Amino acid sequence: MPCYPPPTIHQEKGDIAVQSVKDCLIGKGVVDTSKIYSLVLDLDSLDNVKEFATAYQSLELGDISILVNNAGCMAIPKRELTIDGNERQFQSNHLGHFVLTSTLFPYFSKDGTKVINVSSSASNIPGPSGLDMDNLNSEKSYTAWGTYGATKLANVLFTNELQKKANDAGLDWLTSVSLHPGVVNTDLWRYIVGEERLANIKSQDTPSLEALALSATSLFTLSPEQGANTQIYLAATDDLVKGAFYEEMKEKTNMPSFAKDEAKANELWSISEELAGITFDLTMSVDDAESDEIVVDTDVDTEAEEDMSSITDAQKRFFGQDEDDA
Repeated sequence: MPCYPPPTIHQEKGDIAVQSVKDCLIGKGVVDTSKIYSLVLDLDSLDNVKEFATAYQSLELGDISILVNNAGCMAIPKRELTIDGNERQFQSNHLGHFVLTSTLFPYFSKDGTKVINVSSSASNIPGPSGLDMDNLNSEKSYTAWGTYGATKLANVLFTNELQKKANDAGLDWLTSVSLHPGVVNTDLWRYIVGEERLANIKSQDTPSLEALALSATSLFTLSPEQGANTQIYLAATDDLVKGAFYEEMKEKTNMPSFAKDEAKANELWSISEELAGITFDLTMSVDDAESDEIVVDTDVDTEAEEDMSSITDAQKRFFGQDEDDA
């Protein structure tokens, strides 16, 4: 099992981010910065994701008008499983965001809400055959970039299906879009070289070959600030095409057919519900959410990849194990 940073590390990073935003706003003359918060969200734990909505509600911040699903991991060299028994890239990049959007949905503003899913041009990696529905958890085969590309295609299909279901339900206040931010020079490299190794590379007084290689990539990539341009544009503008894919702050109209596959988008939605043990109901209100108990198994073995009894029926099917054999 991979070792994940403890909650205190996540909270420390959140506190630093909050202070940075406050300092920026104060520098621009904003006096009241009391409603800027950070909440810990660990996409590698679906229990934590399901608890996030309750934590958000406790802040009494009101309705949500913009949700940006941005976090994730990239090109992990070897297949890893989360505590929930899912392949880590699939859960961090898609399934966790699916659950988060579902649990926060009752708090979306009926005056207008945008769900902005950060995908990537890597969504083209699967090619014309599209998303392999029998390999979502990389149970048949795993490659670092192939799996990453599949999760980014899942982001696009989730966006499409969310918008379709919202349209069918008459929720004209909901807009769902996805985007490619560009090739951005961020710490996503830590998933390839390792977090400690990346920190060591950056702290070296004498540049190593690895440090020079990372520096070279920065010449051809966007800074994090530049990479955020499209997300900020989508959050700020009201003139968006529902269900569209954006790149460089413009709608990309020539999306390949496998990125518009309605059948696979619908199937991905159903499988995601089953894997997460939830029902994503677009008609659910806040009162319904508060009265609807989410059952969470607190006795999941941390060695989930060895304990098939802790895995849902959908996962048993993915891992090639019949329910009767569990």
